[in-house]
Amino acid sequence: MVPVPARQSCHARVRIQQGCMCPAWSPPCRCNAAGCTADPRASSVHVTTQFVAFVSPTDRVGCKIATASYPEGLSWRLSLVAFFRSLLLEVDPLPVQDVYLGICRGNPMDINPLWCRLRVQSTSSHLAIHSLLSTQTSYILLDQTTNMGDARDLTSPSGHPPLTSPEKPVLLFMTLNASGHTAGAAQIAKHLHFNRGYKDIYFITGPRFQPLIESTGAKYIKNPFEYDVPKVQEGSTEGEAFFEGMKAVFGESIVPSYHVLRKTLEDIRVAHPEPRKILFVHEALSQGLLPYQYGCPLPKGYTSLPKTINWHTSIYTSSDPDFPPFGLGLKYDPTPENKAVWKTMHAGGKTMWKPLIEHYDQKLQELGSTKRFTDLPLDVAMTGGDVTVMATTASLEYPNVTKDPKKFRLVGGLPVRALDKNLVYPPWWEELTLNSALSDSDPAKKKVVFVTQGTVHRAYHELMIPVIQAMADREDVLVVATLGEKGEPNPLPEEETPRNVRMVDYFPYEAILPHVDVFVSNAGYGGFMHGIMNGVPMVLAGLIADKGDVCQRAARAGVAVNLGVSNPSVEQVKEGIDTVLGDEKYRQRVKEIEEENVKADSLGQIESIIEELLSHE
Repeated sequence: MVPVPARQSCHARVRIQQGCMCPAWSPPCRCNAAGCTADPRASSVHVTTQFVAFVSPTDRVGCKIATASYPEGLSWRLSLVAFFRSLLLEVDPLPVQDVYLGICRGNPMDINPLWCRLRVQSTSSHLAIHSLLSTQTSYILLDQTTNMGDARDLTSPSGHPPLTSPEKPVLLFMTLNASGHTAGAAQIAKHLHFNRGYKDIYFITGPRFQPLIESTGAKYIKNPFEYDVPKVQEGSTEGEAFFEGMKAVFGESIVPSYHVLRKTLEDIRVAHPEPRKILFVHEALSQGLLPYQYGCPLPKGYTSLPKTINWHTSIYTSSDPDFPPFGLGLKYDPTPENKAVWKTMHAGGKTMWKPLIEHYDQKLQELGSTKRFTDLPLDVAMTGGDVTVMATTASLEYPNVTKDPKKFRLVGGLPVRALDKNLVYPPWWEELTLNSALSDSDPAKKKVVFVTQGTVHRAYHELMIPVIQAMADREDVLVVATLGEKGEPNPLPEEETPRNVRMVDYFPYEAILPHVDVFVSNAGYGGFMHGIMNGVPMVLAGLIADKGDVCQRAARAGVAVNLGVSNPSVEQVKEGIDTVLGDEKYRQRVKEIEEENVKADSLGQIESIIEELLSHE
């Protein structure tokens, strides 16, 4: 059994109510319980139901029983309201919490198999119960009688019954050895393991992520491939640097990734013989799936690959002329004239990609491919597996990216992760949190500007130092800067670091962003989505790889100012920050899109896709 984490155990503090437990009825009470005013219209016959709550339906550590009484003839779902009302009375406000419920039949451990997975959210005035396994949300107000709806609503969004524990498949994850490609998949694996009862999870990635993967409950499998992004040669263009990086990182990873994936699939089949099902979650650029798309030999014991979710961690890319070419940061303006230009550029772009295409083909032939590689690598990355899943919503993408909704799914951004309880905070942390606690009308409150270069392209002179210089004389601004690598020294001499700058080598975005007014970054997609999921407006400056295209999407959505360059001047940075701080429309818009992404319930949708794929086998 997996112990219930302390932060998830608010349901274990349920107070067993005595006397009236009617579900949020206004007096006079109609339940006829002892001490309550009788209502002649109410039945004198009562039914008692016990509910038991856990964090996981398969791990019953730290369970709690609550008894609710209600008049005969009323739905038991009304007594469920009383159960959560007792939670609200005990913990006010109750944190957002996933809870699994079963109805006790005599023995408290004899629980019916139809679990209800709910998310409970409360304030002092209302209690909302969201059925995460239904397409509906039930809102339960404490000042009126409310019915939770029919029991048939408590099924999965895919229309298939939720998988019970013995039916759950083995899950295999594989990601590129990079933070932005691995962190989200690890979050999904952890949720499925601890919250959804998927006990057999394997995870292939690079060795520096072994502690992270093991913390998810997955079995870590080492991908021996390590890479170094080649240094830009003097006189090289950004385009030449991009293609050299693609070759070193993605091209060279094809052979080792194929071998480790093949062996892992063979080992899993030995450990979990048929008919146990296997589902593969493949990060789109981890390259393990690519050889099988071009006819390389299948693992022993397989006549076809397992059902596969292609997990894509960036923007939608395509050589479809309805979209501007990747990597140029072009504005989306699909006029007939622009589409004609885009079509020509896509055709010419294949010539630019030719050396990388030939490199891919060479690696695949080494592995025994039966089909020559002549395609654009990013097109192939977008179309692998049975369904491509992107952690975003339509507001942050261009129209018609999901032309085939069965193949492409926008599930919304992943929820903000809980902070590590062992996180070590920088010495200036209290200053930041105290400032955040001040009222917006308090003249002592400072605006907080957070700047980072991300974890890969850490050229501090391009963006971080211009931001620091732009805000150096602002007494009303506090600048927080992260360097993106543990142990990284301050790029500025101490005497050149302004008094309003607070710097740390590496620190999680989810800790800093709740205290921030504007987020300045080079538009890495992971950082961008952190800004969205924390509701923070942004100033973005980036062109290399997908960054220019991220900037365009952010500006189009109204959540950021796009500076349009990788290395902005101090004046450009200052103008961008002042624009966001001075116009409330940016914060309002990012809050709207944050809510849109939260409501999308990405983790719930991903599990629904798993159920859907396996139901079609």
